[in-house]
Amino acid sequence: MILETLNSLAKIYADRELDDRFIQNEGCMLQNEAFSFQVAFKLEENSDPAKAAFGFSVDIPEELKPYTRIKAIDYVPCDYTLYPPCLGLSDHPEQGLFPDILRDIPTVFWASTNSWRGVYITIDAQNACLKPGIYTIKTIFKYKGEYTKEFRIEVLDAKLPPQSIPVTNWFHTDCLCNYYHVEFDSKEYWRITENFAKTAVHYGINMLLMPVFTPPLDTGVGYERRTIQLVDVFKDGDKYSFDFRKLRKWVKMCKRVGVKYYEISHLFTQWGCKYSPKVMATENGEYKRIFGWETNGHGEEYLAFLAQFLPELIAELKKLGIFNKSYFHVSDEPASDMKDDYSICSKFLRKYISSDRIFDALSDISFYHEGLISCPVVSLDHIHTFIEAKVPTLWGYYCCGQDRTSNRFLALPAGQNRMLGLQLYKFNIKGFLQWGFNFYNSHLSLEQIDPYASSTAGGWVPGGDPYVVYPGADGNAVISIRLEVFREALQDMRALEALESKFAAKVGKRKAHKAVIAALGLEDMTFLKFNNDGKYLVELREKINRLLVE
Repeated sequence: MILETLNSLAKIYADRELDDRFIQNEGCMLQNEAFSFQVAFKLEENSDPAKAAFGFSVDIPEELKPYTRIKAIDYVPCDYTLYPPCLGLSDHPEQGLFPDILRDIPTVFWASTNSWRGVYITIDAQNACLKPGIYTIKTIFKYKGEYTKEFRIEVLDAKLPPQSIPVTNWFHTDCLCNYYHVEFDSKEYWRITENFAKTAVHYGINMLLMPVFTPPLDTGVGYERRTIQLVDVFKDGDKYSFDFRKLRKWVKMCKRVGVKYYEISHLFTQWGCKYSPKVMATENGEYKRIFGWETNGHGEEYLAFLAQFLPELIAELKKLGIFNKSYFHVSDEPASDMKDDYSICSKFLRKYISSDRIFDALSDISFYHEGLISCPVVSLDHIHTFIEAKVPTLWGYYCCGQDRTSNRFLALPAGQNRMLGLQLYKFNIKGFLQWGFNFYNSHLSLEQIDPYASSTAGGWVPGGDPYVVYPGADGNAVISIRLEVFREALQDMRALEALESKFAAKVGKRKAHKAVIAALGLEDMTFLKFNNDGKYLVELREKINRLLVE
C-alpha cells in the first residue's frame, strides 16, 4: 500500500496522480483554531487483487482526542466546471468526479491500484484552548501487513481573536423542507433547521438570512418557492396586524447556536425591486397570498403595508435585543437600468431604518455616489472601484460570475478559496456574502435538485456554487472540503488581525496594518491579482503563526 500525507489544500482526485507540491507531514496551529490535513492511499500497481478491503485506525494523542474528527473523502459529480473563458484557471477543467464530501468513516474501507482515495483529518479546537506542544497523529492501514503514516502538529502559544466581521451564506430552509419532506414550522423543521444553523455558525457563518417573508430570490417570474414566512399577517380591509411568535422562535434558535447578526430577507424582488415578495395573510378566515408577482413593488398598496409592518418589526427586533445586529435588504443585484425603481424603494425604507443598516449586492458604483446605498455588497471582480472610492462600509461577495477572483467552485484550486481571508484583511472589508449555503434547487427554483447528484443546480452554474453542505440522512449537515477551506480563510484573516495587534505595540496602531502587509510581502495582492498556490498559502500561514509567537 502507498500512503502520502498532504496539506488541506491538496485535491485527491481518483483519476489522476497526486500533486507533489502538497505533500506535507508536519504543520503548526494556534491553540483555538481548526487545523486539517489529508492522508491519501492506494494499492501498489501490481497488487493482486487490484482492489481490496483493508483495516484502518488512527492513533491520536490523548490531548487531541476530544477535538479530532476523521472523515472519508467522497466525490460529487460536476457536469459544468467553469464558464468556458475561465477553464484555464482550473486544476481539473474536465467534467467528472470531484473530491468534496466528508463522510463518516465506512465500516469497510477499499483501496485499488488505479486510483487514489483519502481521509480528511481535522483537529477542531476552535472552542478550546490546546496546550502548546508537539503532537503526532499516526494513521494505520492494515493490508497484508501494517502501513503507517505520521503527521506532526505543533500547537503554538497563541490564540486567534474572535471573528470581527459578519459573514453570511444564504440559508434556504425551503430546500431543507423539500429534501427532508417536512412542513414549515413542524417539530422536524425546527430540529433540522437548528442543526444546519449550528453547522453554519461553527464554520464562521455568523449571520443568518431570516425569512420574515419568503425570500424573493432565484425564483422565476410567476412561480413560487415553498412558503417560509416567520411573520403571520392578518388583513382587515386596509389594516394589518402581525404575529411574531415564529420569528421569536427563530431568534431563540439563532441565539442558542451562536448567530451574531440577523439578515432580514429582501423586502422587494430580486434584480430591481419591480415587485413585492410573496406575502401570505389571513383575511376573513382565509389564508391566501395578498402580495406577489402581481404587486407593484413601489405601488401604493404594498408601501402602505410596509408602513404598518416595518415599525412593528423594528419594535419586535428591539424587544428581542437584536435590532442593532440586524441588517435589511431592498433588492438583490439591481442593474443600472433599475436605478429609478431601486431609488424609490431605498428612500422609502430609509424612513424607518438608518442607511448603514441597509445593504445589497450590487456592482455599479453610481448607486453609492448617488446616495442610494451606503453599505454596498460588491462582487469581488468590481470591488476595486469601490476601494478606490474609499467606501467606509464596504462588503464583498462572490457567486457564479466570479471565476477570476477568490471563489469556491469545485474545479478551482482550493487555494482560490483560501486566499479570501488575506484579501478581506488587506482591504479592510466589513463583511462577506455568498448566496448558497444550501441551495438545492435548479435555475429559478423551477425544480428540486439532489445535491449528491448535481453540484451545478441542474447545469445552471459552475459546480460548487449553490451549496457548501450536503443534507445528511439524520437531518444534520454533511460538511464539504470547500467549507473546511473557507473556514481556514476566515481563520487566516483573524490570525492577521492578531498579528496587527502585536505589531501595533511596536510601531503604533496607525502603522500596524501596513507593517503586516509589508512583513508578509502582500503589497501587490489585489482581488484580481494574487497567488493561489496552495503550498504558498500554507507556508504563509505558518509564517504568520511564527511571527505571532516570536
